[in-house]
Amino acid sequence: MKKVLLFSIFFLSTLSVLAYETVIIKYPPEELWQKAYYRKVGNEAILQLVPKGQSHGDWTRSIVVHAYKFADYPIGVFMANNVAKMQKANPSGKYKYLRVRDNDMIAGRCTDGYNGIQAQCEFFRASRAHEGIISIHYINRNKTEFMREYNKWYDIIRKAKYYNTYYRDERILDKAEFYELW
Repeated sequence: MKKVLLFSIFFLSTLSVLAYETVIIKYPPEELWQKAYYRKVGNEAILQLVPKGQSHGDWTRSIVVHAYKFADYPIGVFMANNVAKMQKANPSGKYKYLRVRDNDMIAGRCTDGYNGIQAQCEFFRASRAHEGIISIHYINRNKTEFMREYNKWYDIIRKAKYYNTYYRDERILDKAEFYELW
């Protein structure tokens, strides 16, 4: 009986290690996006998505997903630290908080070109996922287009979801819209 109990405790404690976190982003039906960059180091993963035909180094719009497995500090602290870093890198535009919840926050801003960084408009979202913290950063280097499509892209970023499963082959989703993070 002790062996069965010890095995059960060990098995249950390893389930979180074997889980797969996925981000689901529903793009506009008329747009095709592709993975331009992915890297996983330890408990961190970074994924960059760009419109089809663009690349990691040459893009007009980009979505960057950064996942931190097992991160357990408050979302407000995570958001404040990241916004401060980005504000320091380009102080030409201030962030405005658009959504503030305990486990999900969104901020947005537009900037001018500064110190080699192109002018851009962006949404930055930080959320508590099933097993850590995930940020989604939508960037558009065309302010006119960003403002014209503001509501559409705000909704896309706001509605992005995180899916967690213990079975890697459980693929009930459209492969063009989801990306495994860890």
